[in-house]
Amino acid sequence: MTTTAPQTRGTLEDYLREAEARKVVPAGFRVLEQERLSGGRTGAQVTALRPGYVLKVLPRNTWRVAAMQAPDAGEGPLWLSGATRELPAPLACPTVDVAVHVDNDEWWMLMRDVSDGIRPRGAFTELDERVLLAAIARLHAHYWDGRNGLDRLPLAPVRGTTAALAEPLAYASGRTQSSADWVRRCVEDFAPLRMLLPRFLEMLDPADADFYIGFVSDRSWHRELDEATSTLNHGDLRRANIAVAGERITLLDWEFASRGPAACDLQHHWFLHFWAYPPEDGRPIEARAPLRDFYLAELEAALGRAIDRAQFERSWGLGWLRVLSMIGFCLADTPNPAAPEARLRAKAAVTLARAVLDA
Repeated sequence: MTTTAPQTRGTLEDYLREAEARKVVPAGFRVLEQERLSGGRTGAQVTALRPGYVLKVLPRNTWRVAAMQAPDAGEGPLWLSGATRELPAPLACPTVDVAVHVDNDEWWMLMRDVSDGIRPRGAFTELDERVLLAAIARLHAHYWDGRNGLDRLPLAPVRGTTAALAEPLAYASGRTQSSADWVRRCVEDFAPLRMLLPRFLEMLDPADADFYIGFVSDRSWHRELDEATSTLNHGDLRRANIAVAGERITLLDWEFASRGPAACDLQHHWFLHFWAYPPEDGRPIEARAPLRDFYLAELEAALGRAIDRAQFERSWGLGWLRVLSMIGFCLADTPNPAAPEARLRAKAAVTLARAVLDA
């Protein structure tokens, strides 16, 4: 398995000729149409190369490198290590080639275009969820507690990916200071944080807002994230990073992949899919509990043994603190954040965080 990235220097056309020589694109491939894509990505330039491909360009020297406490980690190195090229079925990664643009000091990542499989907001079905959770359970089982060389993979520790957004969030609130340059760079780079955090804090009553910024600024609970059984986490299981095609699940954007408790992956997905952007079926969040039981059954089946359920419960709570400290502001991404229903949901999220810390 290749562990060193090939180098490129020139234009897109030069790179595609090199990729053709490496047999990662068909002979004679030509781009008929280009379209810059957007959608909340932080720092990456993503361009559709039609027909059939997407090019993601990411500077190698970004705020993430300083934030995640793992200078050799990242989406490009993880693919080069073979981890995302050899995912357990039915998972797949769309990346087909990774190169370093020497002159620009950038990662160039060529991917298959799987956009047809990305569901619209709120359109993830119960069946989609079960297919996804079964696939994620197999991924987690594959690397569970150090299996298959987990510790040798170029991964950030979960405390690093947590701090990568928690510290900028605390700084952007205006209630904490930071001397780290990467924190300011993240706030400048990550538009949703700048736009939505003030709205989210306004949704909360003053006591809840103070509590929220307090636990986001606190690092003491981060240590416990590293004490639970670890596995490979994708790190950003949001709708736009999941392409469904029958039983096949393709996961995009492994930028926040980490070594940490499996519950962190699940809570990130739970928060985005059931709290911030729920399905249009009118069911309450409590009705999703059977899906977690389904995941645990699939995980234990893939492992061939039971897991420590008490430890999982503990990491499940820590996963909730983690996702709120990173992207809790997404609860304000609603047409009317001042509506009673929106405020109640924001309060419920913070109340749950209080309960976790009290426990």
